[in-house]
Amino acid sequence: MFSTTSVPASTASRNPRRRQRTGSDDSVAIRQLPKRLKRSGLTTETFKPLADQLANGHLHKDDASPAPNGYHQDTRSQSPAGAENTSLAIRHRSGRRPERERKGNRGGGSVELTKNDTYTVSRLATTPTQLQEQGNSSKWHGDFAPALGYAIATTHTQALIWRYKPGPNATDSSKPIIVQLLHVADSPNDPLPLAVLVPSSPEPGLLVVMPVSGRVSYWESLSSAASVDRGRQQQQAVRGTVTALASGEHIIKITEAEPQGFLLTISSGKIVHLTVADPQGKASIGAEILRSSGSEPGGVLGSLWNVFGGGGWLRDVAAVKVDHSVHKSPRQCVVGTTKGVLQVWDLHWNGAHSLNYELDAKSQLLKSIRDTGTFPRDSDDQYFKVLDLAFLPAVVTGQEVTSSSFRSATRLLVLTVLSTPNTAHYNLHVVSLTRGEIDVPVVHPITCYRTPLASSSHSKPQLLVPEPGQTAYVFFETSMVLVSLEEMEESPDSQLQTEARRIPDPFQDAVDFHKSKGYTVLGCTVDVPEKGCRDSACTVMVRGYGVIRVNVAPVEDGVTSADRTAITAETKLEQAVFYGSHQSLLDLSGRSEVQFTTEEVRDAALRISRSITSSSSKHLSTSGPNMDQHLQKRALALSDLIKHLRKHYQQLDHITRRKLLWEAEKMAAARTLWQVYNDTIPHTLEGEKNLLDELIECISENNKVENRPELHETDHVRHWFINDVWRLEFVVPWAFKALDMLHKESHEDGMPMSSDYHARLISQAYDLQLSSLEAAYNFRQSNASLYGFDPNAMVDGVLIRDHRDQDDLPEPWTASGWVCTVVWQLAEYLENFGREQSPNSSDEEGGGPPSEFLPPLAEKNARLLDVIFKTHNERSQWLQSRHDPETRKQGKEFEGRFRKSRKALLKGLAEMGQLSAAIELGEKYKDMNALADILESEIQVCREELSDLVKSGENSEELRDRVTLCEGYLDEYFDKYGAAWANAFFARFVTSNRIYSLLAYGRKQRHFLTTFLRNRPHCSNFSWINEVSAEGDYDSAASGLRIAQKQADTLWAKKMQMSLSKLATMAADGGQQSGDEKTPFIRTVDGRLEVLASQEQLYEYLLPTLGRALNDTPAKIEVVMEQYGKRFVKAKPALRKAMKLHVARLVEEKALDAEDLVDTFTLMDEDGLEPDGEFAIRRFLTALRLVRLKAMETGEVARKELLERIIWRRCIIQDDWQKINRTEKKDEAQVDKETRSTALFKTLREGFKSGFWDDDPPPGPSTLLGAGTTIESLRTSSRYQDAPDSALALIARDLELEDAALQRCVEEGRLDEWWKGIVDATRSSARNEADRVGAEESERNEAEHDFREKMRREDQAAWGADAGTTNGSERRTGAIGRGIGNMDEEGDVRMEM
Repeated sequence: MFSTTSVPASTASRNPRRRQRTGSDDSVAIRQLPKRLKRSGLTTETFKPLADQLANGHLHKDDASPAPNGYHQDTRSQSPAGAENTSLAIRHRSGRRPERERKGNRGGGSVELTKNDTYTVSRLATTPTQLQEQGNSSKWHGDFAPALGYAIATTHTQALIWRYKPGPNATDSSKPIIVQLLHVADSPNDPLPLAVLVPSSPEPGLLVVMPVSGRVSYWESLSSAASVDRGRQQQQAVRGTVTALASGEHIIKITEAEPQGFLLTISSGKIVHLTVADPQGKASIGAEILRSSGSEPGGVLGSLWNVFGGGGWLRDVAAVKVDHSVHKSPRQCVVGTTKGVLQVWDLHWNGAHSLNYELDAKSQLLKSIRDTGTFPRDSDDQYFKVLDLAFLPAVVTGQEVTSSSFRSATRLLVLTVLSTPNTAHYNLHVVSLTRGEIDVPVVHPITCYRTPLASSSHSKPQLLVPEPGQTAYVFFETSMVLVSLEEMEESPDSQLQTEARRIPDPFQDAVDFHKSKGYTVLGCTVDVPEKGCRDSACTVMVRGYGVIRVNVAPVEDGVTSADRTAITAETKLEQAVFYGSHQSLLDLSGRSEVQFTTEEVRDAALRISRSITSSSSKHLSTSGPNMDQHLQKRALALSDLIKHLRKHYQQLDHITRRKLLWEAEKMAAARTLWQVYNDTIPHTLEGEKNLLDELIECISENNKVENRPELHETDHVRHWFINDVWRLEFVVPWAFKALDMLHKESHEDGMPMSSDYHARLISQAYDLQLSSLEAAYNFRQSNASLYGFDPNAMVDGVLIRDHRDQDDLPEPWTASGWVCTVVWQLAEYLENFGREQSPNSSDEEGGGPPSEFLPPLAEKNARLLDVIFKTHNERSQWLQSRHDPETRKQGKEFEGRFRKSRKALLKGLAEMGQLSAAIELGEKYKDMNALADILESEIQVCREELSDLVKSGENSEELRDRVTLCEGYLDEYFDKYGAAWANAFFARFVTSNRIYSLLAYGRKQRHFLTTFLRNRPHCSNFSWINEVSAEGDYDSAASGLRIAQKQADTLWAKKMQMSLSKLATMAADGGQQSGDEKTPFIRTVDGRLEVLASQEQLYEYLLPTLGRALNDTPAKIEVVMEQYGKRFVKAKPALRKAMKLHVARLVEEKALDAEDLVDTFTLMDEDGLEPDGEFAIRRFLTALRLVRLKAMETGEVARKELLERIIWRRCIIQDDWQKINRTEKKDEAQVDKETRSTALFKTLREGFKSGFWDDDPPPGPSTLLGAGTTIESLRTSSRYQDAPDSALALIARDLELEDAALQRCVEEGRLDEWWKGIVDATRSSARNEADRVGAEESERNEAEHDFREKMRREDQAAWGADAGTTNGSERRTGAIGRGIGNMDEEGDVRMEM
């Protein structure tokens, strides 16, 4: 079954039980080689085994604990006594090598790639650069010798060997050993050579197997294999050939079986036992197929039967594992096939072997999967496959009697897969094997990894179970999976969870390699733990990256398996944040199989963010000399956090993203704040205090983490930056508080601080607030899109839209009420400071600071104002986004107060010499009112100073330039801001009552001025001037005047506005309106003018009465009320009150409404009037005329009827009709006189005279009863529709008294019977009066005619007989005729002009 090629005896190792020769050429260990040969850089320490790793359960020890996974670790790797000082045959030529070795060992540390509470992945720094090169297209095969601490990687032509674990000596070399292989593959597509290190003393040997040809090369020492002399290398090699390979077969794996024995797995399923030494210990290659002993044929036919039938021919072997738990022979070997067949073999150190038993475990494995409930319903058996297996460490109790009884059961962990078309279900089965029986007590479904095996994969999944057997490692080609094998302890809680089906999943996690990098697993092994170490670890060789170590921390005492459950969202996020961007191997973005709820991700993200800003994360260091780097690292972690969340958890709500943004901007602000503080330290004079130092000292212990003096923490500023950045909102307000406190304390101590010291503290306060808030707003604006916000919805970091109805949005820390208040106070503090330091100040600190202090402070004040405007704008926006109406109202009020105060701050900034900054801020926030105020004030000041300079003859060019500059701004803003600027600028003219200047300046900006005036009704009293003079628009002028007359309050102004509006309307129509052609507006204006004329008539009538009073309005009112308001309204309080109000407006010459004027006319006492005066005769008719005019304007019939009935009733009850009705002992003349003297008779007669009753005859007395005596009747008029019932009740009560008086007139005075006679009498009187007036008119007309004739005759006599026919005479006569008008009542000729 094998053939060997002998080598000289000097190259063969002797039986270790025999004494080795010394001083012979056969001894490789001491022979000196010729100097002309180059030597490999090897030392004794290079191959020195790890002595501290020998008592670890893998090698010889007192217990019988099995070595997991079937990987061999041999005790013969120990060096014999004195071997540490034994030199190899290949030595260095100089004494400088130790220094080179120390240099090579400097990189022996590891770098953490990821870490959590359960496991750590580290990169070992000892990997050769050839394996780390991603672009290297060479194929590699990797393996480890964990007991020796060596790794080996092979290509088609060479093997690289290096120490991947640090040796016991600091001088151990990490430089790789390169061995050129003796045999080369026939084709580059052939499988790579398989190489393993063989434990030997004093240095390991090297075994290389060519998979296709079966050629075997073995060197007893690496120094022999690494010889650069090709001939010597071949001479020192023991070679052989595995002849059991049939055509098409190749060797796929080497498994260590016993100290110098190996199992070769053939692609067809055969297993070959390969040995490298004969029973006497001489180097020799031997190979034999594993055969089962029994009833197979003997001889040659028997051998053929074993090869082609009984030896596992054409079986797909999944795994071959050897149990190294017992150092002595025989050792147990388990062979598992992909179909679930398990064979248990015994292997002896002399090459003998025997099959103990064979079991088909497929049905039990499938049943165990079904019992878990994870068995896919749509799958069948053809998708089931065993992938790998490993020995489980035995649970040693110390009560085992014999080794054979203890080994009666074999415990395995079997990795299986149940594939479906779209996914794969992996499971780990705990299998217990006894002769002829199998038990599967536990199944661990792998839920974190469901990726199907790729058909193009070059490697199979590998299962490792390091001691103490609590965790299983599964390495796929580009991924690794860790699964906890711990079982839940039985307890009352676990029983309840079991019954409730709430048992927490055991810990498991999957981590992928970055797929774009081409990283693949070349090999892996279980790490040999150091003495006393409870960790379980595996080492993995990754193509294109190097060697990594995966270490699982042991379960701490008191921690149950329930506590160590599945990976949480916080753990995965921490890995991605703190390690994802700092290494290129692991893809820590997470897998789709592991899903977390939105709430879990949200809470985890917020906790991680807070742990970063508070430095409470275990992944962050809290010490270091460079604080800026520390803050930068934390800021980078926050950036990595949001990038990961935005990429993989896009459903994160806006509130969470907002909170994360606030935390990140606090970190950015802290970095800037630290730089500011760091810059102030060198400039702090001795005896002076640093503001930030004092500020942090003053913060309450509830708002910061206190120093721990017992740990020698003395720098509370650095301590704050490490622990309290997340509470930055307490530092910003305290900047002003600390400044004010220090200033007051200096006065209380009787040692007021100097002006320059005070200025420096103010500057520091400004720097603290500015650095914090400016950095925060800048960060927010520049990173808005990173956090999922629209940057266009922000202006300088302040949200301007998309914020409404977000009632759950917390208060922004940059816009809290405290922050807004304090930043404003600091600006006012500087203004007061500047005022105190003025040369005219009498303050004890006065005299003014040096001039170099105030300008920088003024410049910083400009920046602070910018921050103030941002904070207040942001707070206003936030308050108005609340759902609570009261809070929204507060937001609007806050915004209004802020806008009013902003102008004062900007103006104060300009007065501090920062005109350009004030203008810039005004432009930035588009505060047109402030800009207009600043520029006009500056122009005014400059012109005043300019006037003084001109008088004194001094140079004034600078002031002229400033005026020109400001005036340029005025004109520029019309083009830049349009109506917004025009409205603010023109409004200043209106408020200061500079109407002429407004109209004059507006000629340059006619369009803006016209729009401004038309949109402001309160300017209508003068806007018509612009409409007429600038626009020529009489219609708009008339419209403006109509509005103005409504706004006008005084009688004169109202009359003027009405007259002008009438004139403008007529002008717009070309003056063509007359008579019935008048528009409704003209008729309305005429009516209103008549109402005003009636008021003027009343006022003129009252002037004599008013003249008796002092020049005092209340006195005048009392005089009028005393004379005209004593009898009629005496018992009518509501009417008396109304009359007094009307008289007050009348005295003040304010316009009265027609109905108010009606009340005044009709409520006056008849006794106070001149009986035969025109006013007394016509006052009730005038009132009726006013009602009719009002009705023409409003069109309200009910209102008109109610008022007319009230007027007639008051007219009637002015006189004593009961007395008039008693006619006994009265002659006709007396009765006629009494009747004619009544107000009713006079009113009826005047109406008949003017034809007032033609269209609306007077009503009878009885029809007037009940007018306005109830609330309901008053409501019929729109005048009283909005009045409260209480007020109407008082009016109705007074009107009832009027109605009662009328009732007496009707009943006792028999007014209804008198009515017709009175009407006829007044009609006849009016007719007689008309006839008299007509006769007088006829007489005047005749006199005029006679006068014309007389003048004509005189003209004829003067110009001759025919003068009347000449043109000149006609012209003269016509001129005279046209110059003669009508004659008046006295006969005077009125000339028409």
